[in-house]
Amino acid sequence: MKYQTSCLLVFCGAISTLGGCLSNSKGFDEIRIFLDRNADSIVLEGENGSKLLVSPRLQGRIMTAKVGKVESTGLVPLETIEEGETHEHFNNFGGIDRFWIGPEAGQYGVYFPPGAKELTRDNWQVPAAFDKGAFTVTEKNAGRIRLQKEMEVTNLRGVAFKTMVTREIGLIPSDALDTELGIELPSEISYLGCYSDNQLQNTGESDWDPAAGLIGIWILSMFNASDQAAVIAPFKTAGDQSKPAYNDEYFGKVSKDTPGRLKVVDQAVIFRGDARKVGKFGISQERTTGLAGSFDFGKNLLTVVRFSVPQTMERYGNSTWHVNQEDPYSGDAFQSYNNGDNEKPGEVASDAFYEIESASPVRALRKGESIRHRHAIYHFQGSREELEKLGSKLLGVSLEKIEDAMWPAGS
Repeated sequence: MKYQTSCLLVFCGAISTLGGCLSNSKGFDEIRIFLDRNADSIVLEGENGSKLLVSPRLQGRIMTAKVGKVESTGLVPLETIEEGETHEHFNNFGGIDRFWIGPEAGQYGVYFPPGAKELTRDNWQVPAAFDKGAFTVTEKNAGRIRLQKEMEVTNLRGVAFKTMVTREIGLIPSDALDTELGIELPSEISYLGCYSDNQLQNTGESDWDPAAGLIGIWILSMFNASDQAAVIAPFKTAGDQSKPAYNDEYFGKVSKDTPGRLKVVDQAVIFRGDARKVGKFGISQERTTGLAGSFDFGKNLLTVVRFSVPQTMERYGNSTWHVNQEDPYSGDAFQSYNNGDNEKPGEVASDAFYEIESASPVRALRKGESIRHRHAIYHFQGSREELEKLGSKLLGVSLEKIEDAMWPAGS
């Protein structure tokens, strides 16, 4: 394993609302060359030609990965990157792992102006602290990078949080899969594994108070959408069985508003990742298994995401879009979002992606204390037969059952 690094160049221009040009047809090396010209890049080289692309300049994102016959697993909107950090609401530079701070909404949300009386797309704003500016590389070697950035965010109540964010990004070799996932890699399957280990430190002058709001780590993975892609989110049969295993009421109720886009198969929520309709669902700490994933039936690409979940119950920031939530600390540990064009329902959005997201708890950190959260991605590409075995073992549901449920014969 080895790394390559290149220099930062200057951004210019203006960003369109949706960002434009997609990376789906671009190869890994084309994307790297583009980033060398318009931002920066560090390449971590894995096994058998697999590669990982990181950009410290683009907020410390893991931009994309190459594995097997798939040149780029992540959304990298080249046109938006070329135009620069000028978008009014969100500089959507894509990436399979980006760092955000949550919660998004509610009385303690940090994505709306202090004192806002309603939460709408017009006053939604990604905080500049992690929407703009570079992370500083503090350490790097053949398979790992460490980055840092000071950040300050303010919640809806006007409470400010000063923090230091540290991200360690690295490769996960195939010989670690037994420890990581309890599996051995079939010889005919191509593989790329990576992780981000994230730390959020309270660097302010006072301890954080739950009565004034708390914040936590939020990691989001943007993967290339496809009409043949489905998100797979297993859940536990734990807790109050009278409550649903998932929450799909972030942007309308997915299961009611768009039947067929979200289904439960065995013990997993299945959700289309086609960028044709905005929708989102989440699973609580109590019900998540700490594993989720997706499968692209067109590319024979299985993606598994493993994330930190505390053993004891904790507070999670509630990101549903209500000014006064009944319980602002009843949020989800796992979420999945599918993009779409609200003006042209059913058509593929210009930024064609779906997301697999994980969050840390929100804790009342004392001055100087930190919280950590790990988010790991495992890409497997190869024969459907072998991926069927891996998918069933790791996510607890048959790929064949998923295909039959989401794309019934004759539909």
